[in-house]
Amino acid sequence: MDNLENLVKKYIKPGYEYEVFFERVKKLKIEVSNEQVENVSSSEERGIGIRVLKDKRLGFSYTSFLGEEEIKDTVEKAMEMCEIQEPDEANGFIEKLKPSKAVSVYDEESLSIPLQEKMEIPVKMEKYAKELDKRIVGVRKSTLTEVEFEVRSFNSFGVEFGYRGTSYTSMIATLGTENDDSAISWEFRGARRLKNLNWKSMVEDAVFKTVNLLHPSPFETRSMPVVFFRESFAMLLDAFSPMFLGDYLVKGKTLLKDKVNEIVASEKITLVDDGSMEEGFSTFPYDAEGVPTRKNLLIDKGVFKGFLHSLYTARKSSQEPTGNSVRGSYKELPSSGTTNFYLEKGNLSFEELLSYYDEVFLVLEVMGLHTVDTISGDFSLGCSGILYKKGKKDKTVRGITVAGNILDLLKNVEEVGNDLTFYGSVGSPSVLVKKLTLGGG
Repeated sequence: MDNLENLVKKYIKPGYEYEVFFERVKKLKIEVSNEQVENVSSSEERGIGIRVLKDKRLGFSYTSFLGEEEIKDTVEKAMEMCEIQEPDEANGFIEKLKPSKAVSVYDEESLSIPLQEKMEIPVKMEKYAKELDKRIVGVRKSTLTEVEFEVRSFNSFGVEFGYRGTSYTSMIATLGTENDDSAISWEFRGARRLKNLNWKSMVEDAVFKTVNLLHPSPFETRSMPVVFFRESFAMLLDAFSPMFLGDYLVKGKTLLKDKVNEIVASEKITLVDDGSMEEGFSTFPYDAEGVPTRKNLLIDKGVFKGFLHSLYTARKSSQEPTGNSVRGSYKELPSSGTTNFYLEKGNLSFEELLSYYDEVFLVLEVMGLHTVDTISGDFSLGCSGILYKKGKKDKTVRGITVAGNILDLLKNVEEVGNDLTFYGSVGSPSVLVKKLTLGGG
């Protein structure tokens, strides 16, 4: 890094501030089908993104080649881009590094496990799925992915930070058949350490969904109590997460813009983003700009508490940065984003939610989440699930719609389950909503 910093200093012109973001990502992916390893692939990528600032004008460029000539070209291109941008008083880099919470995001023990042992895991996933229920006749694909990464950053104010990390994800798609019908469902999990990757619970959930979506029955349009299965609600929260971001606030694209300290949800709802959470899939000591990560309450017992900010959006909205600057890679500019984003668990079991009313509809899967409107909060999604009567399964339903408004939904949450589960960096328990409109099919 010393040589890299010396090269940047060599080619940056006087009067420019700068920030360099270095990233190295090494990935291993194992794919299994029919209980046989189908593919093992590995890749490694590294590069730098350089931001420069002069007269509040921001320029950016990146390169995956780290020779002197490529560094020179990247610095010069960033300065050229800077000259044609409009000035913005909110532009700037971090000037002082504050202490961060000591969090462990790197696991050398997991990396040292032999490849052969790692290859056996997705095979075990497939075998376990078939053992759980004889109606599971196949697994379309089971995968295990290992990522090792390194981040380093420094700027012209002398601020420097960095860390290494590991992550593991598993995915399975199970196929179930019975008589003349078939259904397929998928599940995934993520963890920092391979030993913490709970692939068994993932397989159990996939099988549960698959076999319970066999043999659908007609369903007439009606409004009724709805239980969102934990994964479905996690995915819904994730789809609406942009409305909590500072970038959407400064662009006026969030329905929460004038609602700080107002009641926006049931008192059962406490929504959190915590980039410093122990063993979190998106836990880091610092965000992408060097601000220490922390726990942020977004909704506290129904009351909206504020937005998630990068340095830019914090300055733009006269707020403090919250440790939520993220970068998809060194090729991208930082922006506000979620880290470990989750709904706190409640007290009722999944079974108690299903028997809370005489009739409830369990939403097992939702489709079309890319269509939600984060400005109005409206959604209309395809869904499949189960009608329960007095806590017992009555019939399977597929191909219907669930529609409403996210704030109306949150205000109508009756109870929150105790089955909090994380799907990568997004987590939720199952949730009971008093009433939602279900479109028949």
